[in-house]
Amino acid sequence: MSLSLLTIVRGRQTHLANQFRGLCQSTMSPTEWIIVGMDQDVDVSEFRQTKFPIVTARVDGDGKRLPLAEARNQAAELSRGDTLIFLDVDCIPSAHMIERFAEVTQTHARLWMGSPRYLPEGVTKGNWDLVELDRIAVQHPLQPCLQENEQLVSSRYELFWSLCFAIRKDDFERLGKFDEQYRGYGGEDTDFAFSARRVGLPFAFVDAVAFHQYHAVYKPPMNHLVDVVSNARRFRQKWGVWPMESWLSAFANEGLVRFDPINDQLELLRKPTSDQIEQSLTRTPAGF
Repeated sequence: MSLSLLTIVRGRQTHLANQFRGLCQSTMSPTEWIIVGMDQDVDVSEFRQTKFPIVTARVDGDGKRLPLAEARNQAAELSRGDTLIFLDVDCIPSAHMIERFAEVTQTHARLWMGSPRYLPEGVTKGNWDLVELDRIAVQHPLQPCLQENEQLVSSRYELFWSLCFAIRKDDFERLGKFDEQYRGYGGEDTDFAFSARRVGLPFAFVDAVAFHQYHAVYKPPMNHLVDVVSNARRFRQKWGVWPMESWLSAFANEGLVRFDPINDQLELLRKPTSDQIEQSLTRTPAGF
């Protein structure tokens, strides 16, 4: 069995270095680590003496929107493994994450979402270790709390998040990869999960733990409003339901959009001011 670990990145070099540090403490190494930079070259000059080859590539967008779908597809295209593990640059793999993904993907063909746990600010600075991170990290309230060696098949495809998941490469291609019609932030991961449901690929959670590093987030994501609105329309046209309804409703409450899901209406009224964007910035752990 061969395992390709795939990471996409823009900025966040310190997060990438911490991910590498976690990989070096893993009980199982990937066959390769593929890192795709979005609108940037990838700097791996500090990552020496690895047990696995590192492959880097670059995908350029329009300079404004993150080419998320394109970058993930490029990473998969470059991969040689028969199993793909996607891990966002914000995430540090636990010691057994790769091993757990290897076990379940070898046994069952499913869309396997890992178990992200969230870290408070400052804990990944200095001399941290995985035991310490495991003690400090907290479970996300929307995700199932899995015990050791537990897995859970679910029909809740809308709970899939692309920050930490594994899939067999032939299944990734059968799903049609990530839909590159989604531009920038929002919707492309739920679309991917719905594609899995459409082709009959079961969705499941597994206790493949990754530690999500702290960074401040915009809640709702005012800084990505235009992308969210555009991608929500794309999703509604494709799947017949509205995604990201809590965000769209929050934008509507601020007078930025007109959102009427009952009458199937979504209209961008104006862009947020710089003050509105700044006020949406929160110091809570990312994802909450």
